[in-house]
Amino acid sequence: MRRWIGGIAVGGLLWGMWVLLWRGAAWPILTVGAVFPVATLGAAKAGLLPLDFPLAAWFRLDLWLAFAGVVSALVVAAVARTGWAILTGRTRSGIVAIPIRPRSEMGRLLLLWAITVTPGTIALLVEEDAAYVHCLHRPPGPSLPGTGLVENLLVRLWG
Repeated sequence: MRRWIGGIAVGGLLWGMWVLLWRGAAWPILTVGAVFPVATLGAAKAGLLPLDFPLAAWFRLDLWLAFAGVVSALVVAAVARTGWAILTGRTRSGIVAIPIRPRSEMGRLLLLWAITVTPGTIALLVEEDAAYVHCLHRPPGPSLPGTGLVENLLVRLWG
């Protein structure tokens, strides 16, 4: 039963991200996005997808709202920074290796999603405890602005 609930929860989360990515709720988007919950539920039921994470994390509305707020603020700041870079033609792009603190697969997935949806960054590869991220504005050190706060929230949610 726990796998069923986890499969539905993960699939629903992926479906929501799909709808947000396409910024619409037209029937083709919803129909194609329905593949995520159905496939995730089927994989969890068949035992192909181990979903060993605390179900209590899904009920922490305060942390989910904080996560959504922080990611939204990072996106707004990145849109302004990227827009300014386009207007001025000044970028310092490069690939940065950043350490990853969340240990759970779901925490890592959400961290990489938050990095990728932020304009000017895209997660390329994850190896062990590091993620390689291509940045339009390369930071001076091995961290991206705001990822520490996102990681803290995800560690509290998923461990």
